[in-house]
Amino acid sequence: MKILFKYISLMMMAAIMMFSCNPDDASEIDEETANAVIEALQGTWTASEIRKDQAVISDFENFSITITDKSYSTENGSPVWPQSGTFEVQNTEVEDEFIREDGRLFTANVNNGILTVVIVYQEETGRGEYGTYEFVMN
Repeated sequence: MKILFKYISLMMMAAIMMFSCNPDDASEIDEETANAVIEALQGTWTASEIRKDQAVISDFENFSITITDKSYSTENGSPVWPQSGTFEVQNTEVEDEFIREDGRLFTANVNNGILTVVIVYQEETGRGEYGTYEFVMN
């Protein structure tokens, strides 16, 4: 009987240890996913189409963005995109949501070699450059 009790106790302890240990912390998985998304964004991208509030616009002629790690530089992106800056992952639960150092949120994802960046922009000077901008680039 003592052997059976020891065996059952040992099994219960093993089960408790097995279920209480989680080698893959959820935040680490999300961070790995976010890093993979950032890695996919890296490179120089040139706009093929730009939309403002879902209407194709001709602003930002020859717009391009170069993304390296968590920084970027742009050509012809003013006023929506500064000439350069940095960004961070906004929320590790949403791997394609980022925040620039100026506090503006944007989403970015790569699908079939096409980068799509969506940013809601409101200009403080009131020149009417507010809206949802979508940059489609390859």
